[in-house]
Amino acid sequence: MRLKEWEVTIQKIVDECNQKPTIADSFLMEWRAKLGKEPNLLQPFQIDEIMREVRSRLSSNDSR
Repeated sequence: MRLKEWEVTIQKIVDECNQKPTIADSFLMEWRAKLGKEPNLLQPFQIDEIMREVRSRLSSNDSR
């Protein structure tokens, strides 16, 4: 899986989490569910890969 193909989605998730930092965990769970349904139908390991990238970007934003 190439994360570059999902760059727009990853950035959208990061931006939305940054707007609502107090509910980030529940928000990420909602996104996990969305990615597993139509039209994406991603496999769990693909969703995990996207979520790891989102969390790493959120962590790097926190350390700035």
